[in-house]
Amino acid sequence: MTTSYPFTTNSAANELLARSGTALLIGLCLDQQVRTEKAFARPYELRERLGHLDAKKISQMSEARLAAVFRRPPALHRYPGMMASRVHALCAVIAREYRNDGACVWAGIKDAPELRDRFLALPGFGGGKAAAGIYILAKFGRMRLPGWQRMATEEDSPWEFKSGKKLV
Repeated sequence: MTTSYPFTTNSAANELLARSGTALLIGLCLDQQVRTEKAFARPYELRERLGHLDAKKISQMSEARLAAVFRRPPALHRYPGMMASRVHALCAVIAREYRNDGACVWAGIKDAPELRDRFLALPGFGGGKAAAGIYILAKFGRMRLPGWQRMATEEDSPWEFKSGKKLV
């Protein structure tokens, strides 16, 4: 596994994405209707606001309280209430089905189709996010499962940054 993912201009946020499966899943969940680098920076900012990224603790918060955290300026998303609800539901699944660790979503997976199915079962995930997750884990997480090239392409990857500049 790499120690950092190149999706934001914030090195601490990039390191968190590489270190925490829960952070990566939250970033993927938030990656809609906002710039990719904002979506992937938000798990770090959410952790700063809450003091943790513990999926069980987040799922035990009321949705209204989590929405208030998302709405606090600057808002964590263009649609803070809706996305707080999705993150709440995602964290409930991570806590209940994956031992409170987002990385367990891909632990023990045998091939890319199985991983796609796991991603698709997560709240807020569709085909595009599943493909992006497979691509991220293959390219940056060094998890090249059999069939990953059929499940994801470079077009599925979030924008990448190097030295603070977006790669084209």
